[in-house]
Amino acid sequence: MDERDLQKLIYHSVFGGDHLLDDAQCFADGVRAEWDRLATGDFLPRIEPLQLIDPDGRTARIHLAACRRLDVDLGALIALLAGQGRKNGERAEYETRWDAVIELARIGRIPFRVAELARMGYPSIALHHGPHYGFASYRVVNDLSDPGMNEGLRRLGVRI
Repeated sequence: MDERDLQKLIYHSVFGGDHLLDDAQCFADGVRAEWDRLATGDFLPRIEPLQLIDPDGRTARIHLAACRRLDVDLGALIALLAGQGRKNGERAEYETRWDAVIELARIGRIPFRVAELARMGYPSIALHHGPHYGFASYRVVNDLSDPGMNEGLRRLGVRI
């Protein structure tokens, strides 16, 4: 993980996957394309399907490789994620979290350069992972506290 990856993580923790949800067909096509590129069987990584990414425990990345390993119904997963409520994050919350990240770097709690983090500023929605991140295949679950999302994930066999 480099500074760009950290920025993308903080961005998703505040704004969720809202920027991908405006065009349901494009969203579905993107998920299907990534799903088809994933390895199958024993070659799928043994990772948990959900990775919490915000301090409130409400927002998560759902890893497609883990879902494929669990034989999750892709159409049902796409429908659940494409139909989820918007997170509607606020810039002020992003800035608060980003300031906390910079402070953690300043006191040596995370291994990032303070000057680089401070230089990055407020991101555009076209955030991409850094060159060393490797293949990332996930989507963002905006609100794990939503009963409909919980039930949908449970039906798919994804444990929260």
